[in-house]
Amino acid sequence: MARTYAEAGVDIDASDRATAALVAQLGSATRKGDGAPITLENGFAGLVQLGAGALAVCTDGVGTKLLLARELSSLETVGIDCVAMNVNDLICVGAEPLSFVDYVALEEPDAELMAQLGAGLAEGCRQANCTLSGGETAVVPELVRGFDLAGTVVGWVTREAIIDGSRVDVGDALIGLASSGPHSNGYTLIRRLFDGDPALGAQLVAPTRIYVRSVLALLAAVEVHALAHVTGGGLENLPRMNPSFRYVVDNPLPVPPAFDWLQRKGDIAPVEMYRTFNMGLGMVVAVAAGDAVRALELLAREGETAQLIGHVAAGEGVAHAALD
Repeated sequence: MARTYAEAGVDIDASDRATAALVAQLGSATRKGDGAPITLENGFAGLVQLGAGALAVCTDGVGTKLLLARELSSLETVGIDCVAMNVNDLICVGAEPLSFVDYVALEEPDAELMAQLGAGLAEGCRQANCTLSGGETAVVPELVRGFDLAGTVVGWVTREAIIDGSRVDVGDALIGLASSGPHSNGYTLIRRLFDGDPALGAQLVAPTRIYVRSVLALLAAVEVHALAHVTGGGLENLPRMNPSFRYVVDNPLPVPPAFDWLQRKGDIAPVEMYRTFNMGLGMVVAVAAGDAVRALELLAREGETAQLIGHVAAGEGVAHAALD
């Protein structure tokens, strides 16, 4: 039985090296003026100059959660996942999502499947308050078995409102926003462990929570120093806010039952759990300590389950009991 993500078939370190090899080529294809790149440390979204502001772009898919959703007849939810994985990254640079396009690769034409995917995509865009602007469908039986779903979101942010992590400082408060479950990460391992229990299955295919409305409301009211969308890699996403600091998580959000079950079922070490899954933490916000109470009150009014989970300290990396 797989006890690590790598044993299940996904080596996070190898994936990071492969991504770095691609990123190393990005600077060779740029332009000047409108469309010129704006370089950020956090890498949650790409930014290019456009007039007085910046165009923000993200692209992502749902991954092998699609396979579990199909097994559990829950395909109407995966369109929400696709939108969520994109827009939740986009807001980390302070941008507001405007337009979303999808790409569906199919083994064979399937009208019922496309209707289910379309319903989820539309609902995700409603939650994110962005336009579903269409997309592309390709029937490629030599490339895929079943189907794959990905999308791209475009957003806008004024130059002065870009969140680049430069305002992060020692003593900042870290606020955690609860996830709705594993979101769309770790499913290659999850599928190795899932035993068909319908109650657990419902937790595992719950759509990724979309934080756009609550985070945009927060940005309008409080000076936010940085944001991190907690996806693949779990807590290792936090240093993406600014790698020059240490992120101390000493009051984590409660771990949802699905994660406890996965850990017991797979006999997975705590460090592997927190390196693979979000463990109930979907988004992290860094604000000045004096703004923490106000931020928490606002997030509660917006319907988020949020709490103070830690603080920023001198050093590097992440401090959490499971990682020590």
